[in-house]
Amino acid sequence: MTIMKVITIDSEAYKSLVKKIDCIYQYLKDHTAPVDEPTLNPNEVWIDNDEATALLEVSKRTLQRLRSNGQITYSIKQHKAYYTLSEIRRLIHGRIVPAKPNNNPKSK
Repeated sequence: MTIMKVITIDSEAYKSLVKKIDCIYQYLKDHTAPVDEPTLNPNEVWIDNDEATALLEVSKRTLQRLRSNGQITYSIKQHKAYYTLSEIRRLIHGRIVPAKPNNNPKSK
């Protein structure tokens, strides 16, 4: 069990202490670079079959067919297929069907 001790200080000493802490905080804020979240390189992020099927919205069999046809690159580790996130993105972007302009006069 921890026993807490109450320490009392003069209000002027307290204000002086708070002012010093504020100065230290401001100095650190002004002289340190902001910490950014590390950005992940899509070529270095590996995902498994379950994640790939979810992102591509395809079945495991379709994913197997894409591998067999050489349409997607992959790596095998301990009898399990892995794909880079950049490869999943490439496959998604490669299957985009552009919209056709609406030339239907009835919709006007």
